[in-house]
Amino acid sequence: MSKHVKQKIVIPAGPVVVEDLGDRWLVGLRGIPTLAVRRTEAALSVTFADEVVLTVAGPALLTEGPVTAPGAAAVTGDGWGRLVGAIVLSAVAFKSGALRLVFSTGHHLNVGGAEPGTEASLRKPGAFRWSCRQGGSAMEIPGAEE
Repeated sequence: MSKHVKQKIVIPAGPVVVEDLGDRWLVGLRGIPTLAVRRTEAALSVTFADEVVLTVAGPALLTEGPVTAPGAAAVTGDGWGRLVGAIVLSAVAFKSGALRLVFSTGHHLNVGGAEPGTEASLRKPGAFRWSCRQGGSAMEIPGAEE
């Protein structure tokens, strides 16, 4: 009987730890509060404590409740403002270009990086920068060895 063991590579990024899990990065933003949200029809900007910023040009989906349909209710309009003050519980950046954030309020923020014209970045200056563009993504960590 053989056991499958997933290799975890942990990359320190200042006070934020980024774990490379093969097909995704687990970004250690747990416990960081959301300070501001700016949403337009074509763009999203979310500012978190500790100088962490998410920017998205293209579609982003915010749901409340269960993670997936049929129980997930999309949040529209001014509902995005309910993220202000919410605490990040989980942040996962997929190498396929998708991003998923889970908040203490029960909200789930999803960015699908495969849509044409979608570009996104999640960054903390001097610590890490995740970026995606049309189905692919990259994680940059200053000073990290490859």
